[in-house]
Amino acid sequence: MARARASRPKTVADAVHGLGEGWSGDARLVRGSWMTIRFANGRIHQPHFERSTWVSLRAAHDRRLATATTVDASPEGLASVATAARGLATIAPRERRFPGFPSARGAPPRPVAFSASTARISPEAAVRIAERILAAAEEEAPGARIAGAVNFGAESLRVVNSAGLDRTTASSLAQASVLVDRPDRDPPVSAWAEGGHWDASRLDAAKLGREAARLPSEAPAPVEPGAYRVVLRGPAMAELLAFLASLGFSGHGEEEGWSCLRRQRGRRIAPEFVSLVDDPRSRETVPQAIDYEGTATRPLGLLRNGIAGPAVTDLVTAARLGRPLTGHAPPPEAPAGEAGPVPGHLFLSAGDADEAELIRETRRGLLVTRFHYVRVVDPGRGIITGMTRDGTYRIEHGEIVGPARNLRFTESVLTALRGIELLGKERRIYPSERAGSVATTPAALVGEFRFTSATLF
Repeated sequence: MARARASRPKTVADAVHGLGEGWSGDARLVRGSWMTIRFANGRIHQPHFERSTWVSLRAAHDRRLATATTVDASPEGLASVATAARGLATIAPRERRFPGFPSARGAPPRPVAFSASTARISPEAAVRIAERILAAAEEEAPGARIAGAVNFGAESLRVVNSAGLDRTTASSLAQASVLVDRPDRDPPVSAWAEGGHWDASRLDAAKLGREAARLPSEAPAPVEPGAYRVVLRGPAMAELLAFLASLGFSGHGEEEGWSCLRRQRGRRIAPEFVSLVDDPRSRETVPQAIDYEGTATRPLGLLRNGIAGPAVTDLVTAARLGRPLTGHAPPPEAPAGEAGPVPGHLFLSAGDADEAELIRETRRGLLVTRFHYVRVVDPGRGIITGMTRDGTYRIEHGEIVGPARNLRFTESVLTALRGIELLGKERRIYPSERAGSVATTPAALVGEFRFTSATLF
């Protein structure tokens, strides 16, 4: 008599609870819908639309953990990914301090801000927003070359584990970036603007177009490498904060010993007026109610009046460090799982200076709009290197006197942080393309920033 086939899981919850006796696990089901409208040479040229499904299942047995992923959420796909995770777990090293998967204790996490209209935005409405950017930039800089992209979408996350936890969150995003340049200059001049919001109606497309189109009339002049006072606009500050988060507040960095703040917790590392908070629930970011292990998110002080706070954790790093969960678990598979927990919804305190005042207080130095191709040099000291790009200007006697050719910098994020003298009063949300990380930050005046070489453009 033929044996009956084992029933296949119909949902991720079935897959987790059906791992077998002696097994535990958790799973993530992520569904996304994204639209990108790209434009170049002053016209829309590359609309793109995608829907995606992704399942990540982690199996645990005898303190051995392993993860498998799939884009197939059918019963066959779920059965296959569960089998793969079980097989990998049998040969994985033991995680001796693994505490088991958490149960859903207490009230469920409160919902966070979400825009259904942004999640369902039509291609026609998305194109109209891109057209507003183009029109504003063309009006401000007739004859200039305009390029960029607008991104809209939404993503839902469901996390289920064998201890009974079953939680969901959803996020929506509108994000835009625009580049305006005049290639007829030698070297060419260019300018940049970017921003985002969870609600597309709050994305000021025309303002972004006008900002990027404020181009100087003359070609960039060479600048000698060296240490300069700098005004860092929002995009440049967002980049610095992202590296501070990964190099200074990563749970893996703390546990493995390479964090640049490992020996400075509780010490002042920035001026007293500088505070940095990670708050995934705020309406002034791209909110997220839970992390990728289902832990409820909450605000966490990283810098309180310049004093360094704790590293963030996920289930494994919290156990290894003997610290509580902070709600910063990334997906457990590579590359996110290898990078470990990192703060991803950063808020830098605002000051009361406008950009004109930041420039006046600089006297002699540089205004930097954004950085490009930034990489880590020495994680233990927080040293990074990269280039200025699309809007670097010379400041003399507290005034902008003209554009500068781009420079390479090699500097510690901690040195830049200590050197903050003034903060701008206007903060903007700067999300990555799919909101994997978000920084809400003003511009800043930094007393010293080291540039190590110059370019010809």
